[in-house]
Amino acid sequence: MSEPQDLKTIARRLAVHVKPYTKGLVLTGAAYIGAAVTEPLIPKLINTVFSDGFTKNAFSIWWVPAVLIGLFALRGFCSFVGQYMFNWTLLRSVMDFRAALLDALLRADARVFTSLQPGTAVTKVVNDPQQIMSLIGNSAINVLRDGLPALAMLIYLFYLNWQLTLLSLVTTPLMALVVQKVNQRVRAMGSRTYDAQLQLVNKVDDVTRAWRVVRTFNAADHERAVFGKLAQDVQRNALKTNAAGALSQPLSQLVASVGLSIIICLALLQARQTHTGVGEFAAFVTALLLLTSRLRHLSDLMPPISNALVIARGCLSLMDMPTEPDNGQRSLSAVRGDISLQDVTLQYPGAERPALLGLNMHFKAGQTTALVGSSGAGKSSIIHLLLAFGEPDKGQILLDGVPISELQKSNLRRQFAVVSQDIVLFDTSIANNIAYAQPRDEARLEQALRAAHLWDFVQKELPQGLDTLVGANGSKLSGGQRQRLAIARALYRDAPIWIFDEATSALDTESERAVQQALEQWQGRKTLIVIAHRLSTIRSADTIQVMSQGRVIEGGTHAELLATDGAYAAMVRAQNGE
Repeated sequence: MSEPQDLKTIARRLAVHVKPYTKGLVLTGAAYIGAAVTEPLIPKLINTVFSDGFTKNAFSIWWVPAVLIGLFALRGFCSFVGQYMFNWTLLRSVMDFRAALLDALLRADARVFTSLQPGTAVTKVVNDPQQIMSLIGNSAINVLRDGLPALAMLIYLFYLNWQLTLLSLVTTPLMALVVQKVNQRVRAMGSRTYDAQLQLVNKVDDVTRAWRVVRTFNAADHERAVFGKLAQDVQRNALKTNAAGALSQPLSQLVASVGLSIIICLALLQARQTHTGVGEFAAFVTALLLLTSRLRHLSDLMPPISNALVIARGCLSLMDMPTEPDNGQRSLSAVRGDISLQDVTLQYPGAERPALLGLNMHFKAGQTTALVGSSGAGKSSIIHLLLAFGEPDKGQILLDGVPISELQKSNLRRQFAVVSQDIVLFDTSIANNIAYAQPRDEARLEQALRAAHLWDFVQKELPQGLDTLVGANGSKLSGGQRQRLAIARALYRDAPIWIFDEATSALDTESERAVQQALEQWQGRKTLIVIAHRLSTIRSADTIQVMSQGRVIEGGTHAELLATDGAYAAMVRAQNGE
């Protein structure tokens, strides 16, 4: 995965998600400009009070609190509007950023998911955008809230005494150097903290998914120790990051105090020599102190921005993942389900030998074809290629005589309904799991549930029936119920080609027989591809292909293969205990 290296690239890519809400930023800026305009009016009021208020009766005393309260009320109103509009912009930008990250995840190449941890993906899609935008947003708010008033106050100081004001800027380069050095340290430590946090997230994800394994192996102490070490790394790196960031303000204040002390001394000398009025001196010092206060807040800007850019680098890497290639231009409307593999070879990256080697296989339309063989024989690799999760290194696959490489992937996958041995359910209702990404049809739901031998359970034992939530990956259901629900989802799709990869392995004998009977009703109308280690489930298949090391070593019906007394017959005898 490529990562953006320079700050301009990161800023430009983040700005894409903010650009649609430019109006919000404009209104935010206008509101904070309104607040900034009130800033110089405070020392101006002090000048007027000290110059005329103590020596002359130039105005009513009650005019002072009225003006002062009015100024703060106006500033407060403008600040509220600016903060509200900025949050409006920020939240919508976060929403768009998350949507773009999820879209990148949905379009990612299948190979990405062999190395991408679910916990990392969750962090980068859900947590990181909010954190990035919040850190940058808070810094931007500080620029508007403190930077604009500081600029207004600086203009007012030049108006009052340009010589002293110009002299006060002497310490600016030194302050910039301090901030730069601190920022380099913050960025370096921030990268370590981010990587350590991702490792901690992945560990929690592992423990959550594998809780049965953890408890079976009595490994709670082991996992606790590993988590503690990772958490300690996060704590140590975060503390170093915070310590580096904490240096920014005191060092900046120290530099500013040196400059401020010199300026006040020079202002006093100048006032004594030129006999400047107390009001003007008080106004200048007040304005200078207000400017220094604003600059003190601005000195804290870089650490959070540095942290945001560190997180953004990792987050944007998700958007740089290779996308799934989809070069097909054709689509099929009416599919018979005739599949042909011609001299197909497939070798996974890093594998010692090919998963499929010169494989020739024919799945006839409307027939049931069973694939059997030991683990690693290549059965699942065939399904991998049929669904275009990868491409063969050699050879081609035809669907109704059309190379699947010429088909749009969405059109190709629409022709398949798959029940894998790795059951995946969504944390939603029974009905939504079955009618996944399709319109809900009550009659079809009932038909699919009955065929999967699950209708009575849903109607009689679940209080909310079809609307009962199944929990994370079906955690509220038993293993057999989860598998039957996945079968019902495949039956509901009613695709021309059905693939069952060990689909009945977790079912009891009665449920398995019921599902088999339901599938037999579709023989002759659907192309069924069944992968099974339990050979009793495939006796009625039209043809059985026995695989070994990526090749077909024998094929035929159950009776024909028993008669030849080859590998299949040996497998049957082994399962029967003969």
